[in-house]
Amino acid sequence: MVITLSGVANANVQTVGSVTEQSGNAAQIKRGDDEIQSQKGVGVSMDDEITTAKTKLGLTFVDDTKVSVSEQSTLVIDDFIYDPNAGTGKLAMNVALGTVRYSSGAIAANSRENVKLRTPTATISVRGTDFTMTVDELGRSLVILLPTCPDNGDPCWTGKIEVATDVGFVILSQAFQATLVSNEMSNPSKPVIIDMDGRGIDNMLIVAPPNELKGVGYIEQAEVEEYLDTDLLEFAELNNDDLQEDKLEFLELDINRLDIEFLINILDATAMLQDEQLEIDPVLPTYNQYRQTVQAYYDEETIGIFSESSTHITSVTTERDTDGDVNMYKDSVPALIQLNGGGDVIINITQSQ
Repeated sequence: MVITLSGVANANVQTVGSVTEQSGNAAQIKRGDDEIQSQKGVGVSMDDEITTAKTKLGLTFVDDTKVSVSEQSTLVIDDFIYDPNAGTGKLAMNVALGTVRYSSGAIAANSRENVKLRTPTATISVRGTDFTMTVDELGRSLVILLPTCPDNGDPCWTGKIEVATDVGFVILSQAFQATLVSNEMSNPSKPVIIDMDGRGIDNMLIVAPPNELKGVGYIEQAEVEEYLDTDLLEFAELNNDDLQEDKLEFLELDINRLDIEFLINILDATAMLQDEQLEIDPVLPTYNQYRQTVQAYYDEETIGIFSESSTHITSVTTERDTDGDVNMYKDSVPALIQLNGGGDVIINITQSQ
């Protein structure tokens, strides 16, 4: 299919869909070196980068796939191949920022294994259904499965999607079931059903997440404001005389940095843990299984975690009462250290050669 677009340097382009709805006039379509002002009826093609600014767009592709793009969003059409005779093809899109709603067309119905939508932290495999993706400035991705309600008045139904990272995946199969992905090297959060309808899904979900998802890797707005209000010049730590304190617990200076086994035999370590049945420390519940490659200490005020290999050094210090997780990945080898109850603060560290 070849059409002509006014105002485009390369006028003859093979379009894969078009803008069918638009509210506002600030959206841009970047195609190579050209920037096209979006308007209703303008075609879109492979490799187009669509930025909405203060505009909402509705896109309809030639296989009847429908994509709604909210304000302040960025979407890239990575791949689109469609055979109208067989109804099969391939579709790949990348949501870099904002909120995008996807509604399946013929490709997902007949070639669902060839439909992939990506965010900076997750890959969504479609099994013929509707869902939304909301991506914030840090790349965290909130994915919500939606019911599919046909335009012909047939009853609504809910399909399935798979949300995957480099280390794990979850399946969403119920209406308004949601998962949050904070990092491509961490598992998606356990799916929960959120109490809302499709009309409330927009970019504000990251700033003000549903109650069911609060605490699952989110930085609450109140915490951010409290941090920004902190006067960093009011630093009184230098007034403390640490020499007068008798700390009986293991201190960071007591760590022997050289006493680390770089070439650990994982099978031997696992057998050792099974034989010794080491007592679980409530402050560092998961530490025992990683003590061959990670050293940790804590006292009445702080928790410290240290790991060193021939190529990487990791050192983390936090407050003694922190509930959280320190997830370290050295050349794809994990060390997942839980702090106290875990969950509230999540620190992900990835190191590779």
